Amino acid sequence: MKSKVKIKRIDNYILKIKLTPDIKNKDNTLWLFSFAIGKSIHQINDWLKQRKNKRATKLTNLLTGKNSIAPQIFALRQLRQYINELKQGDIIFFKCESKENIKQFNVWKKWFTRRECKDWIIDEKYLLFYYIKTKQACTIQS
Repeated sequence: MKSKVKIKRIDNYILKIKLTPDIKNKDNTLWLFSFAIGKSIHQINDWLKQRKNKRATKLTNLLTGKNSIAPQIFALRQLRQYINELKQGDIIFFKCESKENIKQFNVWKKWFTRRECKDWIIDEKYLLFYYIKTKQACTIQS
């Protein structure tokens, strides 16, 4: 599986969802799942590539959850779909990187402990979540 990108317009905003291979070896792959919400594709790409310009800085300063929950739920549905496409032994992870990352982490932690499969591993030190696809792993449904 190659990296995947999905772009969706929600109200006046653009949601970009990315799944990219971070580390590969001959048997499995470590996948990075990320999503960003912005006013333009340029703004989102600049933020994802960590450029130091006005567009990226503006998005960085607005990553405090001003948009509704709808884009985030859409991103989670897409995450579930990507998990179903992974081969056995692959790992998918995402990291909380908003301006208020601890607040974002606590919200996602509550979501994952209550509503998602129990196979998700939560790393409080690095503020990230990861899932290892195994043969015995539960099936995640959209």
